[in-house]
Amino acid sequence: MAKHIPTGPIIAVLMVIGAGAWLYTGNSDEVAAETPEESPAERSLVPKVQATVLNESSVRRTLELNGVTQPARTVSVTSEATGRVVEVLKSKGERVAANEVIARLDPQDLEARLRQARAYQEQTRLEYEGAQRLRNEGLQNRAQAAAALTQYEQARAELDSLERSLANTSIRAPFAGVMDSSAIEIGTYVRPGDAIAELYDFSELKVIGNVPEADVGPLRLGQQASVTLLTGETMNGTIDYIGAVANPATRTFEVEIVVEDSPKQVAGATATAVVQLDQLPGHYISPALLNINEAGKLGVKTLTEDDTVQFSELTIIRSDTGGVWVSGIPDQARLIVVGQGFVNTGEAVDPIMVEQEDNLAAGL
Repeated sequence: MAKHIPTGPIIAVLMVIGAGAWLYTGNSDEVAAETPEESPAERSLVPKVQATVLNESSVRRTLELNGVTQPARTVSVTSEATGRVVEVLKSKGERVAANEVIARLDPQDLEARLRQARAYQEQTRLEYEGAQRLRNEGLQNRAQAAAALTQYEQARAELDSLERSLANTSIRAPFAGVMDSSAIEIGTYVRPGDAIAELYDFSELKVIGNVPEADVGPLRLGQQASVTLLTGETMNGTIDYIGAVANPATRTFEVEIVVEDSPKQVAGATATAVVQLDQLPGHYISPALLNINEAGKLGVKTLTEDDTVQFSELTIIRSDTGGVWVSGIPDQARLIVVGQGFVNTGEAVDPIMVEQEDNLAAGL
């Protein structure tokens, strides 16, 4: 008689095995779901930026100095005599030559007194020469000869004084220049020390400005400078003077730049001088790319080898209308030129490299 095999336990075992297999395959699917391969859609979430390779070049450092123009010399011409003005030969704004007569005063009786003084000098000269001959012959003593010499020297001194007084009635320019003002008219009565005119010497034009103590170090006498007036006219000059003592109120040093053969004769006009300093390696970039980090440092955003954003500190060398020259960025650095405002330091990006145009600042 055939034995009956119970099917209940077998079915139970099969159910347990099936459940285990289902659990195993389910866990495998979950593990695979937790570590999927990066899909194109997910890769698109990495920020894209445009970057360019910076090529280092040489740039001349400059220093800008704001100041005012001054003539080479300025003097107030004054009278050395007393009298009434009888002739004015030069007026305000006219050029005068060195020693040229500006005005004349009434000589009064000086010419008559001069004729008398010349005659008296001649008389005393003859008396002195006669006394000398008698002294040599032993016919006159030493005291008499000395008295004759004294009278002769007094006559000469009186004649010299009168000649100087007459010369002072002709008021002359001490040097060539431009008369900027005149304080006299015909009939004006002047005394010694009274102002006659202001005279400006424009053989050289000076630009006087002040340089902060942090910038005065690289300056040297003879350095070249480009001077631009407020009117737009540009001239070439050289540093002629650097102050040795700082202004205690502003901590600045006075600097003078001389422009020879200046086409402009202006004093007190606003001017800007750009002094040429040494040459440095640098990069030319758009000022729009400059950033300030959390530490307050100035710099730009560049890329590491693994396309991670980094902050590169820099120093501005000089600027112009096209951009800024900076130092501190390594040569061949990859500079972010588009999208730098949307990415942060340490963030991975997907860069698109673009060519930098010659003679243009990077980022323009």
